[in-house]
Amino acid sequence: MNTPGKTTLRMLSLCAALCLPLSSMAQGISAEDAAFVAATVPMPSPPLRLSAHPEIRADVFKLLGYARGSYTQGNTLIARQVLDSMHSLDDITRTMLPDGRSVLASIDAGTHGAWRAAMLFDPQRKLLALGLVNGHCQATGDAAPACLPSTHAVLTLFLPPGAEDETAAPLLVWARQVPAMLAQAAPAQRQSIAAVEYITTRPGQPGWEPRDVPPDFPASLLHLLLPNAELNSSSSGGKIVTPAGLAGLPMRTPTEAAEAGDESMPDADITLRSYADFHWVLNTYAKLAKGAQVKGHDDKVVFTGSDASGRYTVTLREPNKDDGVFITVASWREK
Repeated sequence: MNTPGKTTLRMLSLCAALCLPLSSMAQGISAEDAAFVAATVPMPSPPLRLSAHPEIRADVFKLLGYARGSYTQGNTLIARQVLDSMHSLDDITRTMLPDGRSVLASIDAGTHGAWRAAMLFDPQRKLLALGLVNGHCQATGDAAPACLPSTHAVLTLFLPPGAEDETAAPLLVWARQVPAMLAQAAPAQRQSIAAVEYITTRPGQPGWEPRDVPPDFPASLLHLLLPNAELNSSSSGGKIVTPAGLAGLPMRTPTEAAEAGDESMPDADITLRSYADFHWVLNTYAKLAKGAQVKGHDDKVVFTGSDASGRYTVTLREPNKDDGVFITVASWREK
């Protein structure tokens, strides 16, 4: 499993009770589980999925940052994997606990809930912990990720720095509640949690490193690269630098170059992706690119400016609410 930097990882074998496949219809359900189920209510379908709700997304990224790992997918943004695991519009539940805390949960409908996520809030709606039921999926080239079998699923609990493991206790109970579609499987094939791991997050880690900046990118423009963003692509001298699988290929095909008109290819550019609110990103760049000309509106805005290194543009695009804001910073050197 890939985890960010020196992330603290504490793997525990589960007791027999946690390994039992449970559902709201199971016989012999424990008093703790029965109370949790009784306090759980389906939420009316809101206009947005939890994965697209601005406050939910902000909470997830505030806790997880832009670290990468292998849980429901191989070596991708952990926050993205969590959001994808609460993507269903029709399977949203809220559990109100006696002490005022609450658990908000949903599933990945594509896996019938095999991958699912839950958020534990305090009475003031501060996010205390995240739970993710997953298969420790590993990337295998172009093939589908290799995941643990459903009978050996993993519950990953993400906690902020300084939090005690016991904080996430309600999420242990949540994970035992097998979604209806999975509960219909034969007992020997029914999903069960084989292990629990506790991970202390490092939300302040940048989503890219200085070595990711392409050659020929001016140092004077580094302040335009948001640290809290994911590196998507870069080019230098008209050739792709990243993604690695495309490195060395031309940045544009002849058709794309023709469609660009007289606009020459930049000497260097880098595209980042932020999952922050579009207007927050826009306001941030209004300050970072102070003095630049601004054109566009709605889901695409372009800043055009110049400094000692030459001309530059910053293009902000938001194709939809799920995929985040794409930020392309391009530079043309003075000849």
